[in-house]
Amino acid sequence: MTALRRIFKPLLGIIFGVILLLTSFFGDSVITLIMPILFLNRHRQWRFLIDRAISFWIIIPVTLLEYVFGMKFQVTGDTIDCDRPAIIIMNHRTRLDWMYFWAALFKMNPWLLISSKIALKAELRYIPAAGLFLFPSIPSSITLGFGMEANQFIFLERKIQTDKERISEAIHYYASTGNNYQILLFPEGTDKTPNTTMKSNVYAKKNGLKQLNNLIYPRSAGFIHFINEMRRHNYIEYIYDVTIAYPVNIVQSEVNLVLSGCTPQKVLFHIERIDASCVPVKDKDIAQWINKLWTTKDEKLNLFYSQKPPRVNFPNNKDKCYSHTSLLHTHIYMVSMVASSEWCTSGGGTKWESTETIVRGISHLNLRCQLHI
Repeated sequence: MTALRRIFKPLLGIIFGVILLLTSFFGDSVITLIMPILFLNRHRQWRFLIDRAISFWIIIPVTLLEYVFGMKFQVTGDTIDCDRPAIIIMNHRTRLDWMYFWAALFKMNPWLLISSKIALKAELRYIPAAGLFLFPSIPSSITLGFGMEANQFIFLERKIQTDKERISEAIHYYASTGNNYQILLFPEGTDKTPNTTMKSNVYAKKNGLKQLNNLIYPRSAGFIHFINEMRRHNYIEYIYDVTIAYPVNIVQSEVNLVLSGCTPQKVLFHIERIDASCVPVKDKDIAQWINKLWTTKDEKLNLFYSQKPPRVNFPNNKDKCYSHTSLLHTHIYMVSMVASSEWCTSGGGTKWESTETIVRGISHLNLRCQLHI
């Protein structure tokens, strides 16, 4: 199988792009069909269906990456709680870290695909999955970006005043839905490249900070505003510090994936849960706090990359480790999505909530079967 993947690697990349493009079109059609619910003043049902429809689609790239490209994903550390509002902060090594993180979420608990949101660079709104590189004549805003908008992802322009307004609106909306979401934020604001590394080093020298080897310093203004707004709405219980690492090879962008079929062989995630009360209150102190956190994270990555293959791993062997996605687990999740959506659209009231709770319990039992201590 590995030899066949090497031979057909470029073709696999194109197939991956085409599948994401076509399924994005189909997903847009589904979203469009659901939209009349909004005019019936049933926003709660709209949010319920869209969150699940998008999570249903996310399974497609996750499955392709793992079972077609043969990528390995491993998650260690604390489990993210899908029932409590939180912010997830992660270092941004490549442009596709967010997509790989979907696989991590699915391994921990498939329901995290429903409850997670992402803060992304605004230009990603106009990228129709990989289709932009294959079919540039197709209007990109009607494919993946449309689904991201419907799923209430936060698009940041890297213009502080504009971004603050968008963050405030998003947090207010999340809190008003009554749902507990976990928001993924890349505090660095961009992926690590020679250019961004140089800028980070200049910033470190100017501010008397330690130069980082594996990371770039975070742009603290956005993170500070997230923390302040989530506190203002009483919408944060935890901060999850996620460290992503690539023990074998690094593939920097979606261009390499789609046009060359190149993927990292393995992606590791280590998660540490921090109580929100541990984060300072004053803006200046929050900035110092996250810079210190990033310095500690860089030291961990120094230890990680100093190991010799094949024993490249995060050091704490006592952590929970999720490394394999069960196909039965996937099927249970997909069936539960269809069942709960049918109950919702048929006006089942609280019945579909009870049904979903039962299915979540079944899914959790199966999840324990794939958990290695």
